[in-house]
Amino acid sequence: MKKVILLVIVLSLVLAMTVNALTFTDISNHWAKGYIERVANNGLVAGYDDKTFKPDNNVTVLEALIMMSRLYEIDEDLREQIIEEYESSFDRMLNTMGYDWSFEYLSVIIELGVVSEKGIEDMFSKKTIFQDATREEIAVLLTKAMLLGKEAQDLKVYSLPFTDAAKISAAARPYIYIMYDKEIMQGDDKKNINPTNKITRAEVATVIDKAYDYLQDNDVYPEFDDYLKMTVESGIISQLSSSKNETYIYIKNESGKENIVRINDDTKITINKRARDFSDLKKDMIVSCKIDEDRTAVSIEVDNSKEVKIGRISIVAYASPASLTIIDGDKDKLQYRIPSDAKVYLDGKEVELRKLNKNDEVTLLLEDGKVYQVNAVSRIKYYDGVISKIDYSKYPITISIKMENDEVKTFKFNSDVEVTRNDKASSFDQVRVGDEVTITTEYDDMIEINTVAKEAEISGIIKEIILGAESKLKIADEDGDVEQYFISKNVIVTLGNKTASVNDLRVGYNVNVNTSGGEIVTIEASELQAVTNFSGKVIFINEKDKIIMMQNTSTGSGQPELVYLKVTDSTRIINISGNTKYLKNIEEGQYISSSAVSQNGEYVAVSIIVP
Repeated sequence: MKKVILLVIVLSLVLAMTVNALTFTDISNHWAKGYIERVANNGLVAGYDDKTFKPDNNVTVLEALIMMSRLYEIDEDLREQIIEEYESSFDRMLNTMGYDWSFEYLSVIIELGVVSEKGIEDMFSKKTIFQDATREEIAVLLTKAMLLGKEAQDLKVYSLPFTDAAKISAAARPYIYIMYDKEIMQGDDKKNINPTNKITRAEVATVIDKAYDYLQDNDVYPEFDDYLKMTVESGIISQLSSSKNETYIYIKNESGKENIVRINDDTKITINKRARDFSDLKKDMIVSCKIDEDRTAVSIEVDNSKEVKIGRISIVAYASPASLTIIDGDKDKLQYRIPSDAKVYLDGKEVELRKLNKNDEVTLLLEDGKVYQVNAVSRIKYYDGVISKIDYSKYPITISIKMENDEVKTFKFNSDVEVTRNDKASSFDQVRVGDEVTITTEYDDMIEINTVAKEAEISGIIKEIILGAESKLKIADEDGDVEQYFISKNVIVTLGNKTASVNDLRVGYNVNVNTSGGEIVTIEASELQAVTNFSGKVIFINEKDKIIMMQNTSTGSGQPELVYLKVTDSTRIINISGNTKYLKNIEEGQYISSSAVSQNGEYVAVSIIVP
């Protein structure tokens, strides 16, 4: 039984594959069957209406050019621009009656540089485009279609391995060599290339298949630098803005995202396929915009036959018959039947109707009074990212965050926004650039912001503060290694839970800092490493380990205590006149004063004053 089931599965797969493949009724025993089927399935060649391919028929120049034009998958918008570029040229050409279907393919051929615009015009005029192509003609045309024309023209020394090479025209020789070198055309069993022979549909299918594989394997694709790279923005017009210098429309898509599109004098505006002006555009119209790299609309198409209804969801009834009740901008309740074939989107993702929630914003698209699409946006939304900018220069303050997909989104902050830091109540002055953040919005207005402090890049104890045109901070890490860092003029300083400045920092403070561009941009400081003052007589000096034993008499109790002071390279030793001294200048029995911080169970001297 298992074997029978397995056999059925295998046969089913084979039959499915056979059905999906393009087949022709007259190639079952043909030598080129494999090539023909591959190029047909790749959309490079087509058969006849009677499901035949006619593999042994000769190929005309026109047919060959059309096949070559299909070698590349060209974006539809780009293709339309190319066709439009040569439209007027084809209109004035002779002998094109009944061949207007070929113009789009020949436009690509011209743009690829296979044949010039004038060359195509001459071919039609002299009717040579309808003649059977020769093998050397195909070699020349295909070499250019594969963008190898320059390589052929640059050939200086080469050898053709064909016994009938003398029959090849001088102009075609380098192109035939390129076709041979790339293993596209290899000649027959007798080492003949037969340059002047007609070429059959089967033979063209074979060389086209090999050419296609070469282009795929070598990542060859033409560059159309003279044409605009365009994207398409579709949705509902949410705002229009026009001034003396700039004109814009705002388009809201099905996910609720608003995109700004610039309009200029060259923008083609059509409403229901009829040319119109910017003044004819209205809010809530359904539009599709083709936009160039500068975010300027090349064309705007409006479908004014469809109706738009906007509001907030009041009731979702998803049991049959499904319906939505919405409250529109005039506070009116409106109910709409939702057909089973209507598309329903929530935040840009297609969902079932029951996934929509009360108070979600919703846009209904109707045609002939029937809802065909529902675009809902969640009332409450969450955005995760890293704070990239806080703009204090204007009111209200704006916060920009960079999300995982590198999209940057900006929000406005006001005093009603709830602020937490590490999930604890906080205030906005504790929010820092570089913090991880979750922003909660209601109808796209910020209502909550929770930041997670960015893990400190550098932690340690302040050893020295240098204030000036270029302020610097020397910090000792847990191993005692001291590094110097420049401080940004826009540095944000926190001392404990309070906003502070660089002037509030002190030697000995414990700090966590983050840098950007080689400068410290945030400093979180604490006085946990408080400075303790000592004064008294030096009892013993361990010069090897740089430790001073002293009898501290500045205790609150009046009772002296024995203190061990660690001297480091950062310890500042001076006399009462302010002159720099060194450990070797301190003598046992001297009275000294010292400021020190507790570090790893010992007092580290920050400064020592000697007589």
